[in-house]
Amino acid sequence: MARRLATTKRTSLVAQTTAKLWDWMAQSELKPGDRLPTEAALCQTYGVSRTVIREAIAAMRADGVVEARQGSGVFVVDLEARPFGLSLLGVAPGQLSAIIESLELRAAVESEAAALAAERWSPGELAKIQEQYDAISQAVASGAGAEDQDFAFHLAIANATHNRHFVEFFRFLGQRTIPRRQLQATDGPKIGDADYLARIQGEHLEILNAIAERDAAGAHRAMRAHLRRSQARYQRLAAGRGLSAPGGSALRG
Repeated sequence: MARRLATTKRTSLVAQTTAKLWDWMAQSELKPGDRLPTEAALCQTYGVSRTVIREAIAAMRADGVVEARQGSGVFVVDLEARPFGLSLLGVAPGQLSAIIESLELRAAVESEAAALAAERWSPGELAKIQEQYDAISQAVASGAGAEDQDFAFHLAIANATHNRHFVEFFRFLGQRTIPRRQLQATDGPKIGDADYLARIQGEHLEILNAIAERDAAGAHRAMRAHLRRSQARYQRLAAGRGLSAPGGSALRG
């Protein structure tokens, strides 16, 4: 119980620090290419540990707003990647309730995106979806978690809808919507072993095949099933931690 309280306190501090960094970046009118202060300077400014600063920066990196350059520091990439002040996904990385809620949202939106992609893809767009699927397989075979490749696969499907709003929506959600990326920021159980990733890739193949066959209804079903299964996995993980999970029963703490 003490460990759980300590972890909860830290993730809350990370969320607060991330919000403060967002506010500072907005007010400072930073531009792409601008360098953020050093970790030591940020620790002093916000009165937190290096671990908290690193996790806050990791959250912004996952949103595609900043990037770390070896030996040079952290630099602004795209301040438009995630609008300031919106609460959507503006929570501490690894909070299971937020992961489950984002999966519910993605199931509603991406199922329709998959259906439209099946109807509208061009040969180049289908090749891109296939390319990203293959990239996941290669990453998994090398022992990696394939979070970036997973995000790129779903983004390629959004691009094939020929509707820029699906692309904007998915870019707004950012790579933090890949649940196992969020759990990297926390202690405790991880979802990302080889068997788990193989199951996910099997679900991706069902989506890819339906899109390739221009089966809009099948693509809708396959995408919805994929994201709903992910939701169920994280609900079980929440249950194992004695937490209350959206879409599931309230569990004793």
